[in-house]
Amino acid sequence: MTDAVLADLFQALNLVAIERQADHTYYLLTPAPAWLSGALASAQVGERHTLAGAFPFLDDFLHQADGAWQAGAHASIVSSPFAATVDGDEVLLRATAITVGGRAILVVERLVGAADTRPILQKARQHLLDSEQMTRQAARLLAPMSAMTKAVTELQAAPFAATEGALVERLAAAAAALQAAVEAMPSVQAGKKSS
Repeated sequence: MTDAVLADLFQALNLVAIERQADHTYYLLTPAPAWLSGALASAQVGERHTLAGAFPFLDDFLHQADGAWQAGAHASIVSSPFAATVDGDEVLLRATAITVGGRAILVVERLVGAADTRPILQKARQHLLDSEQMTRQAARLLAPMSAMTKAVTELQAAPFAATEGALVERLAAAAAALQAAVEAMPSVQAGKKSS
């Protein structure tokens, strides 16, 4: 594979490969992808520089990476996904430190699409909040519903003329249908299972 193809591949995969030298300076092995180019505007492939200014979010990981780089042949460590601000945009990244051919390599990857779990986590959080709100609303309905059912039951036991008795029976049927609908709500069912 030619260097040009490798460079295009790394850019297409949202990756950048950086080599750490023995004096702790770094230089780019591949061109910076578009999402990173502003942070490394002055950096060229093969040019030595430090990452401290451009990537302050890598400081903690670089301390861990030292262990992998010192371990030698094919030793590696991968960071957890982390959010970082690059050129004013928040991006989700993952870093890998690996030793290849005695060289300390840092690969930084931008996670996008299915690899970026933030939208999924946000959707799950919103679903949980919606579910909690529905549970609170159902709980607020249950107490008045029980009181209404009790009152209707007492009315059914009272002597009424046929006209009023029919009205009480319609009220009882409506109350029973409403109570069944409230009790069938998923949040109410979940509450019954947990108690």
